[in-house]
Amino acid sequence: MSLSPRADLFRLLGDEDRLRLLALCAEEELTVGELAALLGESQPQVTKKSQPLREVGLLSARRDGTRTLLRAQVDDDVVIDAALAEGRSLCTRDGSLAKIAGVLAAREELSRRYFDEAVPADAAAPLADSELIAWLPVLAPLLPGRGLAIDVGTGEGTLLPLLSPLYDRVVAVDRSPARLARCGGKIAAWGLPNVRLREGDVDDAGLAEDIGSRGGADLVVMARVLHHSARPQDSIAAAARLLRAGGHLVVVDYLPHDDESMREQGDVWLGFEPQKLRTWIEGASLEVLTLNPLSSPQRPALQLAVGQKPTRN
Repeated sequence: MSLSPRADLFRLLGDEDRLRLLALCAEEELTVGELAALLGESQPQVTKKSQPLREVGLLSARRDGTRTLLRAQVDDDVVIDAALAEGRSLCTRDGSLAKIAGVLAAREELSRRYFDEAVPADAAAPLADSELIAWLPVLAPLLPGRGLAIDVGTGEGTLLPLLSPLYDRVVAVDRSPARLARCGGKIAAWGLPNVRLREGDVDDAGLAEDIGSRGGADLVVMARVLHHSARPQDSIAAAARLLRAGGHLVVVDYLPHDDESMREQGDVWLGFEPQKLRTWIEGASLEVLTLNPLSSPQRPALQLAVGQKPTRN
């Protein structure tokens, strides 16, 4: 006699290794390699043990270059809820649940080291004319609010010569002290007196408090920043919190690509599906105004997303 689907589910979730996998993937979308490190197993073992969970739809998989990421995809079900609770208990006891924070930090560590150590190819040149032409149509509709702009992940300050004349104040944020130091020299050379540098990241509490005390930002720009973030959705949510009512978030980042060599440049992610960007921006309570490929010679290809924080009634 064949087992019922419900009995199959009980049998599937009776394995402690699968329970751990499910619990970890419910906590965070993780690569097979990250799961292997958390569980102390080989990647082939993780792939083999995750396959039955994928087949019944409890785990979803997506590709990022050569990597496979797994995430739990569970419905509200008393059996699955009990399985997740047991899995979390197992992962708490073996310490793997607590190690996820370290996994996320490790994602960004290579990126941090790269930008601290990298020497810029051209430390004095602002945006090329072709790039200026690409950016002007993006910013032109957003100019009614020209008080405060924030350039998150400013790097070498590439966008600052464009933002500085358009906004009363510009805050250039970067988590790399080395890059901020180089950026400071360029700001002085370019003569941009209304630009202030700030070391940190978009989700720093001090930044949110500072910007909030000024009534919020009219514009937050994240240009080629998200692919360096361990959790891009959190970075977008933090950027959205910096906006005043009616303010705009501009995101420019790569479309999906398969150039693995870019990981050597500190890239955590090899681009993003447009729908994923839309989901994150809408999840941050912003209205998506624009989501299109960006006309640019840059390769891999870039996409542009513009979100607006609703005005208060």
